[in-house]
Amino acid sequence: MAGGSRLVAGIDSSTQATKVAVRDAATGALVGEARAPHPDGTEVDPAHWWHALQLATRGGLLDEAAALSVGAQQHGMVCLDEAGQVVRPALLWNDTRSAQAATDLPGGWPGRPAWRP
Repeated sequence: MAGGSRLVAGIDSSTQATKVAVRDAATGALVGEARAPHPDGTEVDPAHWWHALQLATRGGLLDEAAALSVGAQQHGMVCLDEAGQVVRPALLWNDTRSAQAATDLPGGWPGRPAWRP
């Protein structure tokens, strides 16, 4: 690291892409950045997220980073088996297939009382 500067990196894995920014910790100056897209859709194989991270950090982008901060989309469901292996594509926050069921839930269902918040 030139002049003893310390580099820090931020990684954001959103529903659209993985973005990486590397900055000088003392000055905040941008040292490097990259982006790799994620597939469109409401169901995504989590392996795509790992692949996007590898693409965005290729060429040694993180090699000099003294610290990392990682943020990711948090409203996704990744189903794993007993061995920790992904069993199906992850369901993302933008999947609205259950919207009608959520609307109907407060009314109850046959043999059950109505539910109210």
